[in-house]
Amino acid sequence: MLEVEVKAHVTDFGKVEAKLSQIGAKKIKTEHQKDTYFNAPHKDFAQTDEALRIREIPEKDGSKYILTYKGAKLDDASKTRKEIEVRVEDPENTTTLLESLDFRPVRSVIKDRIIYSYEDYIITLDKVYDVGNFVEIEKGLAEGEDYQDILPEIFEIYRQLGIEDGFERRSYLELLEL
Repeated sequence: MLEVEVKAHVTDFGKVEAKLSQIGAKKIKTEHQKDTYFNAPHKDFAQTDEALRIREIPEKDGSKYILTYKGAKLDDASKTRKEIEVRVEDPENTTTLLESLDFRPVRSVIKDRIIYSYEDYIITLDKVYDVGNFVEIEKGLAEGEDYQDILPEIFEIYRQLGIEDGFERRSYLELLEL
């Protein structure tokens, strides 16, 4: 899958939520997420612009875990990249497996996320601990599909939300390391 994503730093979620309501976006859910990032033994993901993480999402009946690989960003305007996600049933053994292959945990990113849907897009409001508040707008495409037509649509949604600056290509992990 190709994840077409643009992120922007914001100070006031209240204004954004009001605009989301005005344009007809639907609030889906709120999540607390803990992402543990790993680095590879054979290359430095910080240098190759890749990421490997295990995401923990606490739920009423126990936590859900997702292993995600993100490829290098494909352009200079967005965070568009290849993304592969796999549901993990046994996070402890998955971590042990990765560590046995010399992948090492680097750092955790913790955030509270409010998830909205709008047309074919997912819009999230992220309060990232020790980093700040962000709005992400994303759309998934099949690999090989042209994503360039999607970017103007994403920036138009930002305009409708009253966000015209503060765009950020760095990952939350990169921002946390500043």
